[in-house]
Amino acid sequence: MIKNSVFAFVVGMTLSVRALSLPDAARSGSPCEAEPGKSKLLHEAGDLALFVGETDADAAFNAEPKQKYDWGIRNSLFLRRRTKGGKDEWRLLLTSGGDWKDADDMGEWGKNMANDIRKCFNVIRACLSKDGRYVWMVYDPDISLYNVVCRFDLRENSLRVLTDGDSADEEPDGTIWVLNKKIYLYDKNGEPDGAGWIEEWITPDGKVVRKGEPKRQEAVLGYDEAVRLRRKARSKKQKGNER
Repeated sequence: MIKNSVFAFVVGMTLSVRALSLPDAARSGSPCEAEPGKSKLLHEAGDLALFVGETDADAAFNAEPKQKYDWGIRNSLFLRRRTKGGKDEWRLLLTSGGDWKDADDMGEWGKNMANDIRKCFNVIRACLSKDGRYVWMVYDPDISLYNVVCRFDLRENSLRVLTDGDSADEEPDGTIWVLNKKIYLYDKNGEPDGAGWIEEWITPDGKVVRKGEPKRQEAVLGYDEAVRLRRKARSKKQKGNER
């Protein structure tokens, strides 16, 4: 386990992620003393990698018997840097009760969700942006209705809640692929016709660029299956172009 130290991690980087290193200016705050408990790799880019894991405070919280209406489980987001000498350096990026700022201009839903994230941080997916400025995350609010897509700005130490959905994957064109955003459908007469789920591609600021076709519950794919099918389709397209 590690000590539950929370600090502002600020880094100004313009190089691609594969060329990223951790500059001396970013070494403020207290680094982790060791690899976090229950660590799991989420994303790796060159010498840097994002992990989900537990602080001592997370472990204590998760060990408590849960009562009805209590929060679910907690975890934290860590950055590991592998040095030239082969040593691993660990830093805590985000955890419950963290000192990050809320991004400006969020609506009421975003502000409420950001408040919930601060109370009980529980990330399920995260990746570094290609330009090294952001961490794209999917947060589980433990409400069984939807997950939440967020963007953490490493330079500004700020968190922006963007939308609901099961993915926050950066596409080659710079858009962010959001899987399974929940919507409500209407029939041709304008009457409510139940819930649906769509794919969206958004800009880093959350503006919708394009949308997929709505799906009903029975046709909704999980993240892993959706990614597998996307890779298969891209591979097939690439082979067709090579002919």
